[in-house]
Amino acid sequence: MKPKAYLPFSIVLMAIFTGFTSLSVQSASDKLSGSEIKPVAREIEGEVWPELTAKVLIKASPLESAAIFAAYDYQINYIPGLIKSKVIAEKVDKEANDTRVAYTLEMPWPLSNSQYIHGHELTQPKEGVYKVRWYMIESDSADNVQGSATFTPHPQNPKYTLMTYVSLVSPKSFAAGIFKKIMVGDVIKSLTAIRETTEELKLKNSPLLKKYSSKITSVLAGQKAYSP
Repeated sequence: MKPKAYLPFSIVLMAIFTGFTSLSVQSASDKLSGSEIKPVAREIEGEVWPELTAKVLIKASPLESAAIFAAYDYQINYIPGLIKSKVIAEKVDKEANDTRVAYTLEMPWPLSNSQYIHGHELTQPKEGVYKVRWYMIESDSADNVQGSATFTPHPQNPKYTLMTYVSLVSPKSFAAGIFKKIMVGDVIKSLTAIRETTEELKLKNSPLLKKYSSKITSVLAGQKAYSP
């Protein structure tokens, strides 16, 4: 879920006033045009911010892409504004898993930094497909956070990944609605950072890909990946 509390990815993306990207809407099809990321917004009654869905092409395998997305202790290295991502609890068995991560998101002066804890569940819906689901445990800036990222082989090139990202954040402040377009822009920045980092590590054949891929396989086998 970038986990700037909107991801992820898992991370609550609050309005951080760092830029502006207008909201573009497109069909959520498997057709990808270049490197452009255009979230689809679905307005939900009673929610200040819309549910966002984005399809992202990543030039790495689904396992590698899921591994870097769920590299919880590594997210501070590539998620904009994230200054803490620490695994604080892990419950794993062959039936279910729950990895809890404490995040701190840097906010501009005079706002205080945002702190929150997300739970994460990793599943494998079918062979070669991986899914990360996240949900809010506690947050000082949101009433609710939920989302998922599914990594499947791209239909046009199975060696690449089609990531389907879905997220919904309910901010504590109703006034947050005026920052909706900024929030969408920050989601795009986070997804871009995830893609670029994964592809860079793939290009360099970085040992981090093997390290975090092994954590995915460990959790799916019912073994803890972060706790001793």
